Amino acid sequence: MISRCFVVVYGIALVFGVQAAGADYADDCTTPNGESGQCMPFSSCKDIEERLTESQTSGQSVPADYASYLQKASCGEINSVRHFCCPAAQIQHNSKVMALFKNETFDCGNFLSQRVANGYEVKLSSRPWMALLRYQQFGEPRFLCGGALISERYILTAAHCVHGLQDDLDEIRLGEHRISTEEDCRQQGRKRKCAPPVVDVGIEKYIIHEHYDARQIMNDIALLRLKRNVPFQKHIKPICLPITDELKQQAEQINTYFVTGWGTTENGSSSDVLLQANVPLQPRSACSQAYRRSVPLTQLCVGGGDLQDSCKGDSGGPLQAPSRYLGEFAPRMVEFGIVSQGVVSCGQVSLPGLYTNVGEYVQWITDTMASHGL
Repeated sequence: MISRCFVVVYGIALVFGVQAAGADYADDCTTPNGESGQCMPFSSCKDIEERLTESQTSGQSVPADYASYLQKASCGEINSVRHFCCPAAQIQHNSKVMALFKNETFDCGNFLSQRVANGYEVKLSSRPWMALLRYQQFGEPRFLCGGALISERYILTAAHCVHGLQDDLDEIRLGEHRISTEEDCRQQGRKRKCAPPVVDVGIEKYIIHEHYDARQIMNDIALLRLKRNVPFQKHIKPICLPITDELKQQAEQINTYFVTGWGTTENGSSSDVLLQANVPLQPRSACSQAYRRSVPLTQLCVGGGDLQDSCKGDSGGPLQAPSRYLGEFAPRMVEFGIVSQGVVSCGQVSLPGLYTNVGEYVQWITDTMASHGL
């Protein structure tokens, strides 16, 4: 069924023939000019966004020939966001979300110290992006996965922590350090300093990568949209993402990463306190041999060789490293990977783990956030 409707893009009313709601839109498409492209939100397509912005700024209508092009290039609407077939060369990280990440008030990745106390325990409030995913199982609440806060409204985690578990996964905890205590404090000289209370918030949307392969554990990435914005505090702040080409390239050059979480320890129990360990980057061939399959660029091979270090992070939690962010002098913590596969075998077999390579999914992250609301 085809219906006629008006769509407003950047304040410009355009008339399109639109497929009825519920239609499936393919990722790959062909532009009116015969170029191969992808069906993208308009703010993820450089030329279309520039032309529409220019028209809005000037107060003039889009030229008739370009309006005709847009009508032919239209490939659907997702969550009230108009999508167009965008040539591959014109695809950009969604400008609306990038504006958020690059805003000077967006205080991501600031960390107190790289050092850890007692060998593994991180300092209080030093990893303020860490999230715990709470599940209801057999009538009892349990924290079974981790994640990272990337904005006031979104948690980045692994798809395998969400897939098929939407009915059990009901809440996110932020600002936690020691699970068993109501108040997290540390002694500093004669003074006792305490973190603000934890924040528990419900989940509004579960967004799993559309090409997640549960059998092969591929495209193991998901976003959780919270029911409300969470204001940033000293113990609740987002981690930075590898949003530039330079940062994406660094993922293959960093010798040692950090994994942080309350995950399974070498004796098989969960930790009550937030832990961190150093894990080395490995060549993909090491994971290809360990898992008997090829390891694509969408995954990083990390860890192995140290039974203790390879198991400190939760599934879904961040693989991180300090790096210069947007040219700033002081380093910020950047999430280069997501704990995906293999690390739960620690203490039994010294295998490297497979981590989702976040840099390969920044396009998906920014498009998804734009489509579902910032």
